[in-house]
Amino acid sequence: MDKLYLEVRRGTTVTTPIRVESQDLSYVQITGMSNSAPLRVTSPSHGLPSVWRAAVMNAVGMVELNTDYFEGVEDGDLRRITVVDSDHVDFPGVNSCSFSPYISGGQLVFYTPKDLSSYVSARMDVKDKVGGAVLATFNTATGGLIIDNSNKTLWLNVSLSNFSSVKPGDKVFDIEMVKASGGVDALCSADSVFRLLPEVTTSS
Repeated sequence: MDKLYLEVRRGTTVTTPIRVESQDLSYVQITGMSNSAPLRVTSPSHGLPSVWRAAVMNAVGMVELNTDYFEGVEDGDLRRITVVDSDHVDFPGVNSCSFSPYISGGQLVFYTPKDLSSYVSARMDVKDKVGGAVLATFNTATGGLIIDNSNKTLWLNVSLSNFSSVKPGDKVFDIEMVKASGGVDALCSADSVFRLLPEVTTSS
């Protein structure tokens, strides 16, 4: 089960996407890669949600991003992408202007987004430690969590003004997803990190 990390600032209103990868890898064909900043990859009908993570395998010509197929996909090989449209993604952190020109082939590889369509609600507890005191609870009933299956995203949408008495630092959280049948799945490990940053300014 994945350990997630969230970083938020006390006193702010937070709208943060929580995207969870399954353990299954998906592969989509690449038909083009640009020498540009950022790198743009053409991959018809790629099906990737925006701000997902992907790696490049087996590209001919532009080999600088190729991950080693025989070693498997390492976490460090995966880079954040931005969806341009259904056939193109950008790698915002990659400047490929000096890379060797793309010739042909290759695949985008990524962990398949978790399907959220079977869930009707979600709840999240923030605690001072695993098994410790609950500092805050967010759920879909109050709008603090929003299930967005079209983007394979659970949105945290809350005001952190109620954390004014909580000391900044690392807390823990867990998220439970509830099915229509009443079944409950844990979305992340119970020691997922909720990092509370101090306010930058305060009113006098």
